[in-house]
Amino acid sequence: MQLGIWMLAFVAIAVWSLIAWAGDGLLDWTTDWAADNADKVSSVPEIVEWLSWGLRSLGNASEIIVLIVWAIGSILIIAAAGLANRFLAGRKAKLSDITQWRR
Repeated sequence: MQLGIWMLAFVAIAVWSLIAWAGDGLLDWTTDWAADNADKVSSVPEIVEWLSWGLRSLGNASEIIVLIVWAIGSILIIAAAGLANRFLAGRKAKLSDITQWRR
């Protein structure tokens, strides 16, 4: 039972990693596209420059953002597997535990 839970957690982390990788690529692509098309928003050069700079900065920070979200998700998956392992494995009570619970 324990091995099955940890194998399922490993598969879940692999799928979560693929989702994070795809999300990073999509976020990087969309910020580059939006920065390239910043001149469509306004004809004022200062606004276009600031908007383009802001979007490119977001694109550069996207790897860090995705990494943090991926790490939090992976920790939650491992914690869920640990809790499931603990609850489903059960604990065999010893006779001494049962007789001494009132002390």
